[in-house]
Amino acid sequence: MYKTATEQRARIDNIKTAEKGNHTYLRRIRIQDYLSGQAIYGLGDYPAKVSARPTDYDRALIKKLAECGVDLIQVHEEWNDACRLYGGDKYNAVDKEGMKEFVQLCHDNGIKIIPYVSSGYFPRNDPDFREEFVSPGDQLFSMNYMNYCHADQDSPEWREYIIPRTLQVMDEYGFDGIYNDNYFAHKDKPDDEKIYGDLSYNPAAEDLLCQLYSEIKKRGGIYKVHIGYNLPIPCKDRVYDYLWIGECVDSLSVGTGKEYQPYVVPCLDRHNSRNITQETHMAYTIPFLQFPLLKIGRPILGNNVDLPNVTYYGGDEQEFYRAVGEYMKEHPEGPYVYSLWSSIPDDPTELDVWTKYMKLYKPMVTENSLAYIELQECDAIRSPLSETAIASMFVNENIYLVVSNIAEEPYTLQLNGTWRNRETGETGDTFTIEKERLCFLIRES
Repeated sequence: MYKTATEQRARIDNIKTAEKGNHTYLRRIRIQDYLSGQAIYGLGDYPAKVSARPTDYDRALIKKLAECGVDLIQVHEEWNDACRLYGGDKYNAVDKEGMKEFVQLCHDNGIKIIPYVSSGYFPRNDPDFREEFVSPGDQLFSMNYMNYCHADQDSPEWREYIIPRTLQVMDEYGFDGIYNDNYFAHKDKPDDEKIYGDLSYNPAAEDLLCQLYSEIKKRGGIYKVHIGYNLPIPCKDRVYDYLWIGECVDSLSVGTGKEYQPYVVPCLDRHNSRNITQETHMAYTIPFLQFPLLKIGRPILGNNVDLPNVTYYGGDEQEFYRAVGEYMKEHPEGPYVYSLWSSIPDDPTELDVWTKYMKLYKPMVTENSLAYIELQECDAIRSPLSETAIASMFVNENIYLVVSNIAEEPYTLQLNGTWRNRETGETGDTFTIEKERLCFLIRES
């Protein structure tokens, strides 16, 4: 729908005002092709048998997620049959037609869906495994049912194998892109470039990601990448649309990933970070053009451990699922657990809180909005900004401010002009923000 002259006039005035009045800030980002509402959707407890064929539960929940603002869901390893137990493989579902029906269910509700496919890990015990896929002396990644090698992204044989299979997953099932769980070696030389944290820059690994990115974009797809923790992708070129961070992180800081290439999608890993509220996590992320990943889907039952036809390798993940199984015996009616990144049980208010903040966030990040992240000098703000008082401005047909207070005491925000608190309806030029909370404002005059 094209904008009216009135709407265009408001945009022109607002953008000119913002460009003139925002003097210093961390970065300025033009928001384009951004799907802000993203979720994990658990399909089941693999290596127990899993079919993605939609149930009435799925149909009701997917419809509700669309209404709550979910644009994109990612499904993880349980979508496939990595152990080849039920007639599938690492790039195919046990019930192919059921998986296609689930993809169509998402599309019917206006939600895009991407599956886990890894260019960094491969089962050493898979019939397709070849020694050429790994570097000599590679250390196995063994946990739960996984006995994975770190795939050698310098290997021509591995590239020949993984690239067509990744794209076949998109082409055959109708997925809207790929979620790639990747691997980069840790530094072994002191002179490696510091900007990559503890990871080494490997131009060949970058090239593989670029090849995949290009082919996925040719198909109009979405490419989401992940390498664990809060680590950046150690690449010089653009290799993703979205970077998922937060897995296995047991302490959180404000604005983690704020200097990474957008768009960053943080996950509050309740398996590790148990002492932070959803509201506090929103305050840590939203001003930096990040919106947390929702954990939802079919409940985990914990029936995927100690199966007689599966070899297990131990580790935290296996113990987590065993603990879920014990919990479910005592609480068959819930509250439930929905992902490996959950507490036992999940917070039953997570969807409601996520939805509340998403409704406030979406109008700020519409297509071609401008985001001024972490303002430092701004004509609209009179009160001092600091590491504990963080403000960002989002500009389109309206001018929005979102301000986080990370201090231990309330913060008094003083503004020029008249603004309205979008949650309370309060108008004025002075607003009090409680500790570890956000304030969403829109300019009135």
